[in-house]
Amino acid sequence: AALTELAEKSDLLTYEFENVDQDALARVQKRTGVLVPQGVKLLTVTSNRINEKNFLRTHGLPTTDFAKVASPAELKVAVKELGFPAILKTVSGGYDGHGQWDINSEQDVKNMLEKWPKNLLAILEKRVDFVKEISVMVSRDNCDQVKLWPITENQHKNH
Repeated sequence: AALTELAEKSDLLTYEFENVDQDALARVQKRTGVLVPQGVKLLTVTSNRINEKNFLRTHGLPTTDFAKVASPAELKVAVKELGFPAILKTVSGGYDGHGQWDINSEQDVKNMLEKWPKNLLAILEKRVDFVKEISVMVSRDNCDQVKLWPITENQHKNH
């Protein structure tokens, strides 16, 4: 309802992160006719960590090794496949350490299995040593003018 109200008062809607309800956005766009210049299709890639990694790999970009994990049994298999250390992450909705669990030992696996969240769809990612994490923002206007924003360094604690 709030999104519909916003759309009815706006010439266009944009979003700046992947945790947007793409179904709601598509419905509101269809119902109100509001312009969504980024479209909704992009969210099917960026809002799902498995889709995102597969998209990157399809386009020749490297990713850490990963495995889809939809059950405790699949976690056991994925850990055997990827080894330690790793991070278990929700496939969608998590950010900046939320919806993430360190998997560094068999004890971590055991702890996770004992408190397995209901209906968890996750991805196990092999931990990568890195020097820094950066974000690159690119925008394009309705005249196809592309702008690259300054690169920023992300600084996180505890993930």
